[in-house]
Amino acid sequence: LSVTSELGVKITESNRESDTSYSFSSVAKIQVEESFVAERKAKDGDGQLSLRLRGKVYDYYVQSTSHSVSTKRSLPSASMETALSRSSEHDPTTSPTVPSTVESLEIAPKPPAPTRILSRKNSVLQIAENPHLQLPMDGFGVTPASTPPASPRLELVAGSNFFQTSPPSLDTRLDLGNCYEVLCAAKAEKLSDLQDAAYKVMSDNYLQVLRTPSIYGRLNANERELILRRRMKGKTCVTVADISTLEPGLQTSRLCYYDDEGDRWRHLCHLPLEAVSRGCAMCSMFNYLFVVAGCEGSGRAQRPSNRVFCYDPLTDIWREICPLNQARPHCKLVALDGCLYAIGGECLYTVERYDPRHDRWAFAAPLPHDTFAVAHTATVCDGEIYVTGGTLRYVLLRYAARTDSWTVSPAGGGGKDRTVEMVSVNGFIYRFDLNRSTGIGVYRCGAKAKLWYECAAYAAAYPACFQCAVVGGLVHCIGRRFHLRFLADPVSPRFGNKELQPFPSPHGSLLPAVLVLPRVGTEQTRV
Repeated sequence: LSVTSELGVKITESNRESDTSYSFSSVAKIQVEESFVAERKAKDGDGQLSLRLRGKVYDYYVQSTSHSVSTKRSLPSASMETALSRSSEHDPTTSPTVPSTVESLEIAPKPPAPTRILSRKNSVLQIAENPHLQLPMDGFGVTPASTPPASPRLELVAGSNFFQTSPPSLDTRLDLGNCYEVLCAAKAEKLSDLQDAAYKVMSDNYLQVLRTPSIYGRLNANERELILRRRMKGKTCVTVADISTLEPGLQTSRLCYYDDEGDRWRHLCHLPLEAVSRGCAMCSMFNYLFVVAGCEGSGRAQRPSNRVFCYDPLTDIWREICPLNQARPHCKLVALDGCLYAIGGECLYTVERYDPRHDRWAFAAPLPHDTFAVAHTATVCDGEIYVTGGTLRYVLLRYAARTDSWTVSPAGGGGKDRTVEMVSVNGFIYRFDLNRSTGIGVYRCGAKAKLWYECAAYAAAYPACFQCAVVGGLVHCIGRRFHLRFLADPVSPRFGNKELQPFPSPHGSLLPAVLVLPRVGTEQTRV
């Protein structure tokens, strides 16, 4: 808040011998900084609650100037003019203009330089002793209608510039608008709990912080890593999006996660209707779930869509981000070095890269022209993107982000069976092929190797298609009627001995991904 009041008076007197002019001006300024932070924590084991800080810091001063000029004259005359001008600009929620302290008038040919006669300490003491100078505490200067005004009592807390009032007023919310200022104040006062609270807000809303230079640009490298690590605290779970385009208005599309402790699936949230589409793609990055829409509408009105959505499991909020430059149904979506890559699509060999710091999609190097990018698979291994399938020659393509270029990997694309999925674990690429007679065959090669070799198999007659998600060294193979777990062991890779609980009553296509979900009872911030 800022209060400014100006008062000026000029008196001119003329007599037979001289003209005398007296002028006086005074400016009073008040600036109030809100320094209140409320901290809520659950009861500790000993049943005690954490303290809260609240208060205001005042910046208040008055400057006064005056001068008197006398000139001799020979013409006799007697007149007196009095001019009074007052201009005042103040916030409607503040108290009336503060009475100013004036200096004695001095005779000088020029006005002296402005002088501050009230120090910051004296200002605070004067405001504390005069209730009419104090501003309301609640809501940055707005007193709730239902709460009667109380006389605040200012107390210095721990020798700092924070002040505490009694009785306490309403809480002020810690959010993205003030989290960095609170963090700086907590560092200065060495308040570790308050620092954690500010870091938590930044971590829970990492994508918004990443796009805000006034916050992310001021954090050092350790703090940037810290808020990202905090997003990864929790339980790593396989999540599956059940996307049903047949009944879009009934909220049948849902997001569920697998509880490995109880071998069952649990509901996480519903997908927004705008994100439900045929041929969409999905992956996770920074513990956000990103969904690229495929086709929107139904029947003859169906058309390709370039919309992109993201879901934050820490705040349970869906948002729409910058759309693609090209609509690309059935594309592959992967994450590499903090960027998203949308690869190919129906009748497309172009590639787009998403920069979350600028919320912008830009074209990257396209796939080679002889790779018709349909029904391909993609994965990331050792800092490079590998794409196979979707070409008559069935090669394995490798993309290097440093040079923004595609090359043909020394390892061949595969055999005659249909490749349904490809993942990477611990420096190895695993390819899952379907054979109508023998079942599922798993082939492996190193990122720098030149040869695929079969490392495991699962016997099943007429196996159905499935998709995979990797948690640690385990690969979850999830289809509409089965759920298998594959151990990607460097020495002895193999399938689990028993099938896990399949996804319950799927309504549409199943798209798996991996998210870190907060522990039960962990309070998250919704900004």
